[in-house]
Order: sequence, then structure tokens, then C-alpha cells
Amino acid sequence: MVDTAKADIAYVEDVEDGSMDGKRKTKVMGTVKLTEGEIVYIPTPTADPQGINPPALCSLCNSVVANGCSLRSDPLNMAIWQKWVVLVVISIFSTLGLALVSGFGGLLGFYIAPYEAIGKGYDDITHLMTYPSLFMGLGNLIGMPLAIGVGRRIVLLASTVVLVVGAILCATQQNYDWHLWSRCVVGLAAGQSEALVPMITQEIFFLHERSKALMGQQAIQVSLTAVWVLFAGEIANAITPQWWYGLGAALAGAQLVLAFFFLPETKYERSLASFQEGDSTSEADAEGADAKVGSEVVCTERPPLDFERYAPRTWKSDMRLWVGKPDWVLVWDVLRQTFELLLFPNVFWALCLNGLTIGTNIAIGTTYANILHAPPYNWPNKSASYVNCGQIVVALLALPLLGHGSDWIAKYRARKNNGLHEPETRIISLIIPIIVGTFTAVLYGQAGQHPEEYHWFIYVWAVAAYYFCFVGANIVAITYLLDSYPARAGPLLVIICAFRGIISFGTSYGTATFVETHGYDGAFGTFAGLTAALGLLGVPVYFWGKRIRAFTGRWAKGEVVS
Repeated sequence: MVDTAKADIAYVEDVEDGSMDGKRKTKVMGTVKLTEGEIVYIPTPTADPQGINPPALCSLCNSVVANGCSLRSDPLNMAIWQKWVVLVVISIFSTLGLALVSGFGGLLGFYIAPYEAIGKGYDDITHLMTYPSLFMGLGNLIGMPLAIGVGRRIVLLASTVVLVVGAILCATQQNYDWHLWSRCVVGLAAGQSEALVPMITQEIFFLHERSKALMGQQAIQVSLTAVWVLFAGEIANAITPQWWYGLGAALAGAQLVLAFFFLPETKYERSLASFQEGDSTSEADAEGADAKVGSEVVCTERPPLDFERYAPRTWKSDMRLWVGKPDWVLVWDVLRQTFELLLFPNVFWALCLNGLTIGTNIAIGTTYANILHAPPYNWPNKSASYVNCGQIVVALLALPLLGHGSDWIAKYRARKNNGLHEPETRIISLIIPIIVGTFTAVLYGQAGQHPEEYHWFIYVWAVAAYYFCFVGANIVAITYLLDSYPARAGPLLVIICAFRGIISFGTSYGTATFVETHGYDGAFGTFAGLTAALGLLGVPVYFWGKRIRAFTGRWAKGEVVS
């Protein structure tokens, strides 16, 4: 049902104060009507399984479409079961990539003695984890522009092939350098799990479902990753570390088959108007200014799919490797827009917070095994990976609660604000992860410095709790920025996921040396202070974020969102 009862109102901000005062207020990018008695669907849903209402000129086949275009399909109109199948398939891809990169922390003990025998120090050995994190970021810089210009499906399939090759190279490694650079190849592929996977997720769900869907995907991914990493030590002890990689390669090959048959293309062009941004302007103050008169149309009920006039989604249409012709100009535009968005204060804050939290998470992952192998714990190599068991609790309880909570807060605040959703509402959900992360980093540092005074469970807590902090910061940043600048989803994900990989590399690269010179308490006390400081910077972003969007929105527009 399309509600046009308020067609005399120029923009949703016209009702921001609950009444009309004769002044037309400026539409600020990201501020949208989320409730109108009922939930408003954003982006606006279509009745066509193929996504085009005739008569229309299809930008892919350059013809007037009378019965739907066979070259495109609206991913929002997928059946709910198919959406969950997609989430499971992309989560398996993320699991395999991330487990081969981050799960290696539980296997460090198998390599310390052999590599020390050839003159490699512990700092060199930790590079086996830190360098792949850098290449995960570089992989995003390559993969995301291609995913936007060519297609999501083909990039994920190609990345899975690279993951298989990288895992095989790791399994057949003969020396340290071969091992290091083979893991970097794995990192290139695994990087797509951080940007491409959330992009696909947000493309198949509406705005009011976004946080819940992203957290659901993360819950599946973390559950599977935790189980895989949990038994990494035992598996490597039973079949050798080389065959641990071989098992990863075999599973990645099986995942390639699953993705080929069950992952359809989700690339789809939408007008800014479908995000309530069609007449958006940002040239005046966010609090009010004269604006061009238009009408605000919102949709509170999804129209039924029309299978009589339009072609249905079919298995054959879902099997295409990509949709339409690759847009290489768009590939370069994404890279240009990425560096432009880095100048936005709210974007830069979200990037720094994500870079720090993933870097600290990697620093914990590269050090816990070394602590547990030493007195007073004396854990064997095969047992160190059991520390990751706490991540299962994070996946099954903490992440779903955080996801549902974020969407509930967004809808609740919108109802209290005359139906308007402000993206800054998403930042409220960051409070608990930041508190947990700050406390955990301090506790881990103290336990590492004085192990005789602390129980081994501290490390189980630290691995799980700081991971919760990182994922919470990640999802809050993604939902906040995608809500704020819907026309720049691709470049924003490149920033959050690619550049944070580079920052995290800088954060975690010298962890061993940092600990050696300042102790665990000094190193992780620093990480705790930075976590708290960047978390507190979210306060000014929360209060002044709308003004920032009002000013920066003029540089984040486009005719379509693709």
C-alpha cells in the first residue's frame, strides 16, 4: 500500500516537530521515514520478480520492457527460505577464509620450535597471522570495486577458487617464506568475507531488518568458525598442520559447488528515490531551510508479486555468472569515491574504531597460545585452540541480542520521532561492546603479565569478549554508514573492511616487540585506552552526526544505487 495522505508535505523533515509551520525543511541524506503507523519498507519494494515495471527502458538490454527484463532480478523479492540459504552459503565462505587466517593462532605452537631452529624469532612467526590480515584489506580493495562494476556472484566464486589455491599452497609449503606468502594468498580471498558478504546480506533485506540480518549472518559465521578453530589444534595434531590446510582446501572446494548452485546475483540498480533520497539536498543547515516542494511517498505494505505480467525468478536465471555488461567506469568510480569518503569525519571515525578493534583482536589471537604453553599453565600444542570455545556463546547469544536490539532501538526511536529514522540511533548499540572491549583488554594484559595470579579461563573470556567488541563495532559502523549514505554502499564497505585491514596490520604488526618492551599490561593497557577513546568519540558523532550528513551529503549522491 502506498501512502500518499501527506502528499502536501515536501519532505519527511516537514513533520519533524510534529506540526507544519510553513517553513520547508531540508532533506538530510540518511534521515528517512521508517514508521507511518506501520513499518515503512526501505528501499521501496517492487511487485515484479524481475524488478522492472513496464513500460521501462532497461539499462542492460536497451529495450522497452513489457513483461519484465530477463537480465535482472530484484534480490529483495527472493523467498525468505532462499535468503537464508544465501546467508548460510556466504557464511560458510566466510568461515573457511577466516578460520584459515585467524584459526592459525591455535597452531602457532606447532611451528615455533621448527622455525626457531632456522633462526626465526617469535616476531617472525606472528607475521604468519599479521601479514594475511593486511592482504585481507588489499583483497577488498581489489574485489569490492569489481563486485560493484561486474557482479557479486562472480567475485565470490573467483575468491573461493583463490582460497582453494591458497590453502593447497599452504598445505604443500616447504619453508617459512613459502608458508608466509601462501597465507597471504589465503588472506586475499578471505578479505571478501568482510565486505562482500555484508554487502550481499544488506541487499536482500530491508532497512528495518538490516542489523538483525547482519547479526544473523555473523552468528552463523562465528558459530561455524568457532567450531572449526576450536578443534584446529586437535585436528592438526592428528593429521599434521599441513593436512589441516588440506582439509580447508577440500571444504573450500565443496563450498565452491554450493555457491555455484545456490548463490544468485544480488547486484541491482535502484533509484535514490527508493531510499527516500530522490529530492535530497544538503546545501542548507540541517535544522531548517526553504526547500523545493515535492511529495513524500512511503510504502507500508509489500505489493504481491505479479506472475501474470512479469517473468518469474527461475533456477536458470539464478545460475548466471553475472548480470548484464561489466561497467568498468563504475569500478574506477568506486575507488575514487572511496578516497573521497575518507574525508568525512563520521566515516573516518568508524574506520579508526574498526581498525583498532580488529588489530587488538589479532594481537590477542597471536599471543594467547604462547602464554598458555608456558608455566604455570603448560598446555600442550593440541589444546591451545580450545580457548576459542567462548566464541560459540558470542555467536548464539550475544550477537543475536545485539542485532535484534539495534533494530528494536531504531524502530522505537523512529516512533518517538514522528516516524523518522536517524542513522545515529545505530551508535547507541555500540555502548556495551566498547565497555566490554575496554575491560577485557585491561584484564588480558594483567593476566598475561602475571599469569600465576589468574585462572586460564581469563584467556577464554578475552578471546570471546574482545571478539564481541570487534564484531559489535563492525556491525554498528556498517549499519550506521549504510543508513547515512545509501548511494555509497560499496565504497563505504571498502573503507570499513579494506582500510581497517591496513590499520589493523599497523596495530598488530609489532605486538611481540611491544609486549617484550612494555609487558602485556603495558601493551594491552594501551589497546584498552585506545578502545575507550575511540568509543567515546562516538558521542560527538551521535549528537552532531546529522549536521555532518547535511554538509557531506552533497558529495555522496548518485542517480542510482547499484
